[in-house]
Amino acid sequence: MKTASIQDVLASFRPGQRVFFQGGPGECLHLHDALRDNPGVAAGVDFWSCLIPGINRLDYGSLPGDVRVTTFMASPTLEASIATGRTQLNAMPYSQIGETLAQTDFDATILHVSPPDRHGRCSFGVACDTPGIVAPRAKRRIAFVNPRMPFLPGAETISADKIDLAIEINAPLIAPSASPTVTKNEVLDAIGRNAAELIPDDSIIQSGIGDTPAAVVAALRFHRGLRVHSGIITPEYQALAEAGALDTSPGNLTGVAWGGPSFYEWVKQSGFALASIGATHAHAVLAALPRFVSIGSAIEIDLAGNLNLEWRMSRRISSVGGASDFMRGAAVANGGLSIIALQAASGGASRIVPSIAAPTIPGELADAIVTEQGVARLKGLGPRERAEALIAIAAPEHQPFLSRAAETILR
Repeated sequence: MKTASIQDVLASFRPGQRVFFQGGPGECLHLHDALRDNPGVAAGVDFWSCLIPGINRLDYGSLPGDVRVTTFMASPTLEASIATGRTQLNAMPYSQIGETLAQTDFDATILHVSPPDRHGRCSFGVACDTPGIVAPRAKRRIAFVNPRMPFLPGAETISADKIDLAIEINAPLIAPSASPTVTKNEVLDAIGRNAAELIPDDSIIQSGIGDTPAAVVAALRFHRGLRVHSGIITPEYQALAEAGALDTSPGNLTGVAWGGPSFYEWVKQSGFALASIGATHAHAVLAALPRFVSIGSAIEIDLAGNLNLEWRMSRRISSVGGASDFMRGAAVANGGLSIIALQAASGGASRIVPSIAAPTIPGELADAIVTEQGVARLKGLGPRERAEALIAIAAPEHQPFLSRAAETILR
């Protein structure tokens, strides 16, 4: 590795270049701060990144100096630069993000890695979803080498001699603004209990980002023999292992670990493998997992089971992410089950609605819908039975309206 400074990296930028930088917990704030403090240095550069809602909280496209970004998932953080056109949103399922990156050439990729081990390998640590895909496609590989990025025994790595420029730093990894462990909440506890009753021991589980999927995972502490194949793990999985619910023999897999230093210390000895999108989200891989259970959430669900994962009122606040990949995998896996967990109402409005004009995920993939009011098992039901099952788990004050709407829709 040739040691360099961030100024060397900035000096290498040229108009027309396509440069990838890591998102998720692999985001390095040194790049953001250098672009902020040197406006115009990246003019004409097309930055790409897989920025993850709920993890990455900086809007690169709103930096001075006309910084341009291409990414794949919307979030409130990016709303301003998406509106101005400086951030281009190419919304697609996570599996397709991996496929797109694997077919895209980059002039440079900016990685965040651990120092090399005695074999000369640098670990991608807690963020393995994209770097192993983009690094081979890049003409130059630039890496922030950080002793605080843990060298995880099961994580993907890169040989130090494949890194063209190394910027040595010693800085904390980005971290949740508060503990990602779910705080005590009676509604979330009820949702977690209702969903946990659907999940057999010895299942292979996956969960999305957010308090509600986390509450379901936390409620599995009395299960036994659970395995994991997920895009992300959080401290709830550590709690499962410590409660004896997880089978911790080799074979558990994730792409990203998201938490704090003590959680990352646990991940080191947990036996988890961390790998790229092609391993975590590929349809053929997911379809072959027996008893695969997908645990996700939604902003809204309509009476046909269609899911809205993107829009709140007229604001696009998220994107499909890995939800459709995991739901499709669960739909065809032997003994598979897809659970969508959400609060029945929020801010006085029902989250079960009569219809969704442009659903993110169609109703035929919806299997079990869980609220604090109960469970609606939709698989195999006709339109009227689906509507009745969903109305039964809506907030009681909204059920009369939904019943009237169903009669009009199903007339």
